[in-house]
Amino acid sequence: MRRSLLAIPFVCFAASFAAAQEEGEDLTSKWGHSRHGAAYDEGPRRRPWIMEGIGESHFPVTSSHPEVQQWFDQGHTLLHSFWYFEAERSFRWCLKLDPDCAMAYWGLARAVQDPERSRTFLEEALARKEGLTPRELAYLKTWQAKQAIAEAEGGRGTADEKREARRKATHEFVVSFDKLLMDHTDDIEAKSLYWLEVPDILDGPEAAGLVRYGMEAVLQQVLAKDPDHVGALHYRIHNWDGKEGRYGIESCLKLSEVAPESGHLQHMPGHVLSGIGLWHEAAIAMDSATRVEKRYMHDEMILPEDNWDYVHNLDYLCYIQEQLGLYEAALTGAKQLLLAPPSIESSPFGDFQKGPIVRAMLKFEKWDDLLSGELIDWGQGPMEQLLRHYAEARAHLGLKDLDRAEASFESLREALAMLREGPPGGGGEEADPDPMQAYWMNRMKRITELYELEIEALLSLAKGESLEGIELLTKAAQQQEEVWMNDPPQSAYFLYNVLGEAYLELGSLKLAAAAFEKTLETVFHDGFALSGLVRCYSALGEMEKAGRAMTALDIVWSDADPSNRWLEAARATGIEPSGESPFEIDQRSFQKTVLDVQGHSLWTPPIAPELSALDSLNRPVTLSRFEGKNVLLIFYLGDECLHCMEQINKANELVETFRALDTEIVAISKDSTAEIADYEKSGKFEITLLSDPGFENARRFHSYDDFEDIELHSTILIDTQGRVHWAKTGGEPFMNFDYLEKEARRLHEGVISKITATGGD
Repeated sequence: MRRSLLAIPFVCFAASFAAAQEEGEDLTSKWGHSRHGAAYDEGPRRRPWIMEGIGESHFPVTSSHPEVQQWFDQGHTLLHSFWYFEAERSFRWCLKLDPDCAMAYWGLARAVQDPERSRTFLEEALARKEGLTPRELAYLKTWQAKQAIAEAEGGRGTADEKREARRKATHEFVVSFDKLLMDHTDDIEAKSLYWLEVPDILDGPEAAGLVRYGMEAVLQQVLAKDPDHVGALHYRIHNWDGKEGRYGIESCLKLSEVAPESGHLQHMPGHVLSGIGLWHEAAIAMDSATRVEKRYMHDEMILPEDNWDYVHNLDYLCYIQEQLGLYEAALTGAKQLLLAPPSIESSPFGDFQKGPIVRAMLKFEKWDDLLSGELIDWGQGPMEQLLRHYAEARAHLGLKDLDRAEASFESLREALAMLREGPPGGGGEEADPDPMQAYWMNRMKRITELYELEIEALLSLAKGESLEGIELLTKAAQQQEEVWMNDPPQSAYFLYNVLGEAYLELGSLKLAAAAFEKTLETVFHDGFALSGLVRCYSALGEMEKAGRAMTALDIVWSDADPSNRWLEAARATGIEPSGESPFEIDQRSFQKTVLDVQGHSLWTPPIAPELSALDSLNRPVTLSRFEGKNVLLIFYLGDECLHCMEQINKANELVETFRALDTEIVAISKDSTAEIADYEKSGKFEITLLSDPGFENARRFHSYDDFEDIELHSTILIDTQGRVHWAKTGGEPFMNFDYLEKEARRLHEGVISKITATGGD
């Protein structure tokens, strides 16, 4: 009989593990890690399923198993939609069926986003190239050349030497791809991937921009052969993303029909259509994207944190709804983002989930709601605090409280000074931060410096210092135009609109009109600018221009909330719509389009699978035993697993902490009921231990690797309604109990319920 879990020193586990290794026993997979190496520990661990509605593509591969082609095609099609996580799942199943399928490894090399994992998989593909067709070999050779670019960038030498090495490697890659196209002229997959791979590695945006027209010709060749080719349609939309998006309208509408069950392939049409001001069609596409993602997450027990597309889609939808004058709808979507657990990886800048709700409140001047703090629980990160002080300064200015606006402005400046110093512990400007962190820091600095300039300008105007205020606001508008991104924008205002309203208030109608027209050069068919133009041109007596602006405004804000003051002000002029519609196509009404067939409009956590295990007395245990309580469910690998015991012992120490938050801790493993009874005899265990010897529960809760038939570590927080509030599964046990305590506290204190009660669910 085994000794108590708590009584066994950790050194014993380490010693037994080392002894087993000396005897040649492979214990790697026994602890939840892949026997094939670290590259296989990341990504999906469950088998794939046939996915409908994602479009189609076909890439013939050599394999000893007849079923591999089906799964390879699915993975390849998913890559065409940038659905990397699910593509990896399909390719890994190919290897389950045929471990020597070289092209499945090539698929994995393309699917994973980690450079080291990608290199590992490509090496595995190259090691199995014997017996491949000349076409398959050409692809492997081309991707080997692409890998050389990454190696040149990370190699040794001076900056000039690395730049030259990269130039040579890039040349060889492009030449290799060109030869692939020449040798296989009918290969539409090569032509599609040519667009995806080649412009991305060229130096500078100018070079990439120059190839846009040539790439259009390549993609047209694909579509001439297969008009529904999911990759070509997708890439063509990306090709024309921006102010020339009108060239991609046809592909946008077609792609939505070809791949209705792919979140990103619904998203990209919305991205492009919003960029050219087709706001209703953009909203239909983006709302479809969010519904597809919500259904996918609900069905597969995947949470927002692990599904980047969903968060981006919903943020974008909120922005488009704002542009349609639909504040209440945008607010509901923004609250949805607050419902989801925050990211585990804390950002030095704070929690970005608050961005959309702040943007909506600012844009529609909900000053009292913003200042009340009822929905916004501000964190202490420098970026988050900076956003807070900016928003509060804006609100105080809107309420004409100059003293408080001045105080918030000083706090804004202090927060900006902290941000300029770098993230906490970052060592200041001379530190060498993580590249992604550095990217966000530089981007946030540019945006937040505009916050400072904007508030300074508005304070000057509020004090009657008109010339200084206009000069500062003009400068801010010019700088903002240079960095504006429709992805969606993080700023609530396009500052030329703010400048236009300032000129209107000063009675400078022509300058106001010029500012509003300037907005429309970047934010096509912007309702706020159109309202300004109706008012300006009406007052100037330019009725034809006012009528044309009213025509566009009537279409953009045809479904706007009735409390929209900008629409009311435009209608108060008495101007009627006149002239032809300025839009490239006749749009459907977003509010009148039925999208329920795509899925629910609101996200709710997925329902937890059935829990049916035995306790130490052989009594069946289900979630109903813990009715009215949250459950912290831990799947561990048994008492012989050292790092499992670290997690279980830590959980046991925190039992009372979690019980105070109405949360019971339950740990489940393959250990028999007799073994867990032995553990409990020590009298030191407060957590509930359960037995799952056949891994039925582990499979239901996705804590099992179907590719290698091994159990995994999982930590799952289930709320009182039996829904999976948060989950983490992988080769290592989750040890961040501070995070788990914070989420249990959010549930206990009713933070989620408060958001839900105000329209978030």
